[in-house]
Amino acid sequence: MKLVSVLRIILFYLLAVALATVLGSLVQTQFNLLFLQDMSVPVDMPTRLATSWHDLLHFTPIFAVMVAATLLLALPVAEALGRIFKPWRGLLYLLAGGGGIWVAITLANHLLPMPTFIAATRVTSGLLCMMLAVGLGSWLFGRLTKPKARRGLRVLG
Repeated sequence: MKLVSVLRIILFYLLAVALATVLGSLVQTQFNLLFLQDMSVPVDMPTRLATSWHDLLHFTPIFAVMVAATLLLALPVAEALGRIFKPWRGLLYLLAGGGGIWVAITLANHLLPMPTFIAATRVTSGLLCMMLAVGLGSWLFGRLTKPKARRGLRVLG
């Protein structure tokens, strides 16, 4: 494999991790604020924006490690399955990222002393949104690395 190809894959991996991490951080922030609103705590737009910015600065680095490890394991699985099931390649990448972060969150919740590592994942909707955030990052990687379509006569696939 050429050095340029390797660097390109690394760049796309880092973009996928960045997208998944930022989206996941924003999701967990908004769910946390929703939990506060459920307890009758008023949350106005400036507070929402300030809290989102704070979490992007402080939660994102921790979550990035979790996402990076997840995608490091999930992306090769998605690639292997995508070569077999070509029409579903994008969906496979989405599911690999989402399923991978589900495993990582479940493992973190089991191993860490606190009740839940990411508060948003206490409810099913929060967990699904976190899975979607990481799934979108994974999907982006699959989209950026999609092989070019071959031209010419193709008989079997």
